[in-house]
Amino acid sequence: MKTILWMGISLNGFIARENNEEDFISDNCWLLWVNSLKETGCVIFGRKTYENLLTWDKKYINDLNGIKIIVVSGNPNFVIGKNVELAKSPQEALGKLNKEGFKNVVLTGGSTLNSSFAKLNLIDEVVLNVEPIIVGKGIALFHPDQFDLKLKFLDIKKSEGKTIQLHYKVVK
Repeated sequence: MKTILWMGISLNGFIARENNEEDFISDNCWLLWVNSLKETGCVIFGRKTYENLLTWDKKYINDLNGIKIIVVSGNPNFVIGKNVELAKSPQEALGKLNKEGFKNVVLTGGSTLNSSFAKLNLIDEVVLNVEPIIVGKGIALFHPDQFDLKLKFLDIKKSEGKTIQLHYKVVK
């Protein structure tokens, strides 16, 4: 199974503000992400990212109808929504999706989950949608940890909304 880390970020690498707000991520970036989910049919979130998602306007949440959602959390008592499955590790999340026959998955974790996947060498591609903003303080793409991801550049696209999409393959 191919795992694609797919994130919207500020120019300086933040995925959200310190308070988890993602107000600098454009609607265009959202639509690109939703289209990616429709191609794969599934997504993996971290617990905090999923909780943040639940606070969003219903019109955004409705865009996820029909998408298989797995939330990774070490808390077995974490309450998840309807049509959402809980996994306690990256490996378990991928195993569940593999059993269901998915070939590709979009990983849109928070920095902790992104780092967990990176440390386990479970990321195959990285798609970064860079928004034209520098955020002074925020949550980084990866939580500081001991890992390296060596990347091979695949493509760059400029969207009509001024978002730059960078696409890389992880060299293993």
